[in-house]
Amino acid sequence: MSIVHSFGTANSINHNAKRAKDRARICEAWQRASLLDPAQQFLDRSGKQIRKCVVDLAYSMAGGLGDAPACLGDSIEWLHAGSLVIDDIQDASTMRRELPALHVEIGMPLALNAGNWMYFQALDKLFDKSLDRRVQLKLLQLLVATGLRCHQGQSLDLAARVDRIDSATIGPLVSEISRLKTGSLVAMAATFGGVAAGANRTLRNALSKFGMNVGIALQMRNDFQELRSMISDSSQGLAIRSDDLRNARVTWPWALAFQHCTRDEFAKLVHQLPEVKDDRMAMVALAKQLLHHTGSVGDKVIRDRVERHFRLVGEHVLDLSSMNLLRSVLERISNPSKKEAHKEPQKKPSEAADVDFA
Repeated sequence: MSIVHSFGTANSINHNAKRAKDRARICEAWQRASLLDPAQQFLDRSGKQIRKCVVDLAYSMAGGLGDAPACLGDSIEWLHAGSLVIDDIQDASTMRRELPALHVEIGMPLALNAGNWMYFQALDKLFDKSLDRRVQLKLLQLLVATGLRCHQGQSLDLAARVDRIDSATIGPLVSEISRLKTGSLVAMAATFGGVAAGANRTLRNALSKFGMNVGIALQMRNDFQELRSMISDSSQGLAIRSDDLRNARVTWPWALAFQHCTRDEFAKLVHQLPEVKDDRMAMVALAKQLLHHTGSVGDKVIRDRVERHFRLVGEHVLDLSSMNLLRSVLERISNPSKKEAHKEPQKKPSEAADVDFA
């Protein structure tokens, strides 16, 4: 081979390598702008991160040494974040955690892609080298099974409308929706901690049942908090998040209203739904009426559920100090702060004692 030919070949190789490097740099910049940065920024928005906390403390409650593997909580947070992005698209929500919903920020196609990508990111987190292969397989199976349940619950949530179904089915429906969506995700978080700590089947089942019921309580609290936030934000002139009422979603306030209202009172509440969709003040008025009938009852149901299942799981856990720490974290669920509470007619304790659909 001549020196000239060799020099030309080397130049060609260097040129191709530079082109490939430039192409990779350009594609990476676009990918960061269209996917990676928006997804990370959405994940970083201030949230409760209760599920991640449940993983860490369930790990300690099950006798795990040191800290729980960080990839467990990260996996759950990515899965939850993805579900929120998709939920906002399906609900036509404009706000999420006091900021514009992701599809409002970057457009529907990119947000839909990002939400789906987050699901796979959650799976990818579990391929962490720090995990034993058998533990890894159990965690992956749990995540896939939970993802399936969440989508099944979402189908019920999207399809059922308070003003179009038999009112007697609201309770069973909201119970199943909460179990499949919120309950199963927190149950997975608690079970993740147990599996990673090497807990036996009895303890894993106890943690799973505990997580399921904490998740249902969390959904109850969210349902009531949306009504309270509507009233508070409206009084301050802020944009209100009203997805549940606007879409006539089957929620816990409606389930409890059916139990505690007369037939005529409940019918009047339901009759307002078509009228309030585009009327902000009418929607706030309906939120006040729902809270009038169910707010204090709902608070007691939530407190009773959380306390009952803390007692039950306490019979199995190995580290009671971690359980007490988790109890303090979950205070925001069982006992709403004065800031979020509104003055509502107090029900007698006996009126709420038997209210439990799940």
